Amino acid sequence: MRIGNDAYTHIQNDVYGQVLVALLPLYVDCRFQDPSRQAPLPLVEEALRLIDTTMDQPDAGLWEFRHIAQKHCYTYLFHWAGSHAALRVARALGNQALEAKASRLLQAAQQHLEACFDSSRSVYTNAIGSPNLDASTIQLITMGYLDPTSEKARHHLVELEKELKTPEGLFYRYRHPDDFGTPETTFLICSFWYVEALACVGRLDEAIREFEQLITYTNHLGLLSEDVDARTGSQWGNFPQAYSHVGLVNAAYRIAKKLDKPNFVG
Repeated sequence: MRIGNDAYTHIQNDVYGQVLVALLPLYVDCRFQDPSRQAPLPLVEEALRLIDTTMDQPDAGLWEFRHIAQKHCYTYLFHWAGSHAALRVARALGNQALEAKASRLLQAAQQHLEACFDSSRSVYTNAIGSPNLDASTIQLITMGYLDPTSEKARHHLVELEKELKTPEGLFYRYRHPDDFGTPETTFLICSFWYVEALACVGRLDEAIREFEQLITYTNHLGLLSEDVDARTGSQWGNFPQAYSHVGLVNAAYRIAKKLDKPNFVG
């Protein structure tokens, strides 16, 4: 949408890594292998080039800040994930030049991610040089950047709980002021990310309890909005919100995998 919505002007550099993660199965999943079809390698090369170009560029981040450009942790997470995906593609194809570039960018993304780590609090902040916390960094655990069995992952999650979780188990995206002031409502996708992270770090009973609480926020048709007012339980924001339903499915899947396989990690 380009009329009546300024979002198209917001720079969001995490998208290049997301493209690479989406392309990865075409090269490594045997179900997609077809000798008559050539996988789109130029797309991989171009997305990796854009990661390289934007590695040190502040952006609007996942939440599309209008007038706040920072070097966001979430963006670097997808630079890392995208570079990792490109590395797997390169190795599958025996492409040494692509492998070298992907390896270099993987290391650069990791260095930027670690620059977001606040050692005094044992937590990753929302951006390099920022003290603020952001629920999107939960995905450092769910996407495998942090070993879910590590103390670092557990401490990170605990610090996010302290600042962003409500007594009802809902999660704010962040609590610091943005372009519109201090956030008043919680964001459902963040709450489902939290459920996934609980399952990942081995707090499965809590994950199930929080998940069951979250589904009480559906309406009479089982649909979810984008936001929930923690005080009243009322639905706010876009409705119905696909993002929230994807979060529900992913959280249910993560719990189910843990229940099916006690030693499952991820």
